[in-house]
Amino acid sequence: MTTHHVRRAGGAARAAAAAQHPPSPARRVGAGATFAETLRAQRDEPARPDARAGEGGAMRALRSAAASLTRGERMVSHVISAARHGKVFSNEELLAIQAGVYKYTQELELASKLVDKATGAVKQTLQSQQ
Repeated sequence: MTTHHVRRAGGAARAAAAAQHPPSPARRVGAGATFAETLRAQRDEPARPDARAGEGGAMRALRSAAASLTRGERMVSHVISAARHGKVFSNEELLAIQAGVYKYTQELELASKLVDKATGAVKQTLQSQQ
């Protein structure tokens, strides 16, 4: 058997194993998911039906932003915990972590600015009532 045949047989075995155990979209960054799997899982994440149909758009947006911040915080905690326990991350995982942390920090900065603006508006309203 030539080297070419061995490579093809190895590739076929890997493909068969992958078909038997397809990657789970619920796998987390840092748990062995490839960068492509991580992006696919984020893209394919099913939309959750809103149980509060009577809620206004602003309240839904606020709830969604809070949920996104919570997911980002959980992701960062998970990555730090995995690193503390000796996990060695691949380049793909590190890139996915970097993208996730960047998104989380952007959302956190936006939330911080919104809270600051709202606090300023409340202070201004209270001062005008005196």
